[in-house]
Amino acid sequence: MNTTDILSILCQMPSSILFKCPESASIYASKGFEQDFGISQSDSVGTHSFVFFDPETKDVIPPCNSPFTLAEKGEIVAQHFRLQTGLRTMNCFVESGVITTPAGMWVVLQVKTNVTALFSENKKSSAVSKHIAFNQLLTNFSSKLITASVHELDGIIDQALAAFGVFCDVDRCYLFEFSDDTECMSNTHEWVAAGVTPFIDELQNMPTSSLPFFMTHITDGMFKVDDVATLPDEAAAEKHIFDEERIFSILCVRIMVDDTMYGFIGCDIIGSPYVWNAFDIEYLRRIGEMLGNTLQSLHNRKALQKAQTELLEANKQLERLANIDGLTGIANRRLFDSTLLRDVKRCFEQGEALSLLLIDVDLFKQYNDAYGHVAGDAALQKIADTLTNSCAGNVDLVARYGGEEFAVILPNTRLDELHAIAARIIRNVKFLDIHHQASDYDNKLTVSIGMACLELSSPCKDAALQSSESALSLVQQADRALYRAKASGRNCAKL
Repeated sequence: MNTTDILSILCQMPSSILFKCPESASIYASKGFEQDFGISQSDSVGTHSFVFFDPETKDVIPPCNSPFTLAEKGEIVAQHFRLQTGLRTMNCFVESGVITTPAGMWVVLQVKTNVTALFSENKKSSAVSKHIAFNQLLTNFSSKLITASVHELDGIIDQALAAFGVFCDVDRCYLFEFSDDTECMSNTHEWVAAGVTPFIDELQNMPTSSLPFFMTHITDGMFKVDDVATLPDEAAAEKHIFDEERIFSILCVRIMVDDTMYGFIGCDIIGSPYVWNAFDIEYLRRIGEMLGNTLQSLHNRKALQKAQTELLEANKQLERLANIDGLTGIANRRLFDSTLLRDVKRCFEQGEALSLLLIDVDLFKQYNDAYGHVAGDAALQKIADTLTNSCAGNVDLVARYGGEEFAVILPNTRLDELHAIAARIIRNVKFLDIHHQASDYDNKLTVSIGMACLELSSPCKDAALQSSESALSLVQQADRALYRAKASGRNCAKL
């Protein structure tokens, strides 16, 4: 028996094997291997046509560590690889052996693919085991998705696609999302097997109108093609894209969220046609339903969060409107009263100083009578802005006290600082140059200011009891001081 006879026998083997002579570059495949990997004819091919990948890292196995090299060195190979031929890439378990024939030594690799494994056992028990394994896989990701936050979802989807891709031994697995108007679709998540080119970056904002045949089928729930070559003429656009990506078989199922088509999950086979099994369709559909339920839950959560945020914003707006003077945009009397009570209490608790200014626009009734209420409102707005700009403290509060009266609360402000602030306000109001010809005192609009100051040397234990009475007392002091300022000829500040 010569080399040709041995080669013929090994090539006719129904088992999926690769074999070669030691130190020879030629690798041969059995009929069983050709069937599994979609090779149409037996041929002697170079080693470059068979590429082994690490299924975990997806790195190419270097020639020095390839199964053939290890077997030729006498090492026993028994491990998982991702094997790529000129047509197909598949996960497989490789075991090595060396046989001796009259024509010499042969290194043999038995390549057990997932497909081979499925039919190597009792068909019924194998299918049941596969179904149980998939249910365990689905349960694992379902539990993760139930509690997933928006930020965690992308990572879990990537993990689910990878697990499904490895489990069903496909080349690519992906998730597409439609735009709100379904005019475009984008590849948002993609897993590819070792040796497979990813296309996620190229598949963004694709017009759905460019794939009418696909859209018709996916809208009905599923798009399944065992052999792209058999697509009808009306699917020419789809076939062109599939050919560019070397897709031979494709399976996609839609994902529904809130009774609307959200997108689809899909997988494909590269290099050779593949007849999609019933369990392939069922497994992909269940993954799609799981993602759809999760996305629905997140959609509901987002809607609830949005409603809660809008309610909080509405409440803040109502609170702001309740505390802000509508004309001037500064604090109103309600906010002034609550702020003064709070600041007085803190003054007693921490032994700090607290000052108060009551400000009255001089002869404002005469100004309104002479220039009208529109001009009067504009003057009050300008004075409010000036008061705000004249008080530089971050915790100061400028409020409209009532009518043409304003108030300024100045925490941590002592008497010497208070005089300077009051003088600055008087000067800045006069710099507004608001003409007031009806004034008996001046031809410009001016203000009078009453000052009051609460200065403590140390904290007080009964702060809560004293705060209300002290707040009223501080206002009364400022009000009496304001009266003295008016009696003194206006346009001045008194203590």
